[in-house]
Amino acid sequence: MQRGIEAQGIPTSLITLDVEQSSLMRPPRAIHPKGFQFGHSLGKPNDVKTQMKVLETALAELMERQEPGNIHEVHFPSY
Repeated sequence: MQRGIEAQGIPTSLITLDVEQSSLMRPPRAIHPKGFQFGHSLGKPNDVKTQMKVLETALAELMERQEPGNIHEVHFPSY
């Protein structure tokens, strides 16, 4: 889906917890919140501060040219 959206000229950024599987798809841009549990892609429930930081980090990826398949591991201490 991400490639189809990108083909229309709309940049995308993936937030993934499964780096191994996501790497196979070589997403155009992606971040991996290090240490997050499955089901907590943006952070723990009701943790608005961390959730906003994750979203801001993913959106910041849109501004940088990336090598497809390069998944940036990001640590969020507040998780």
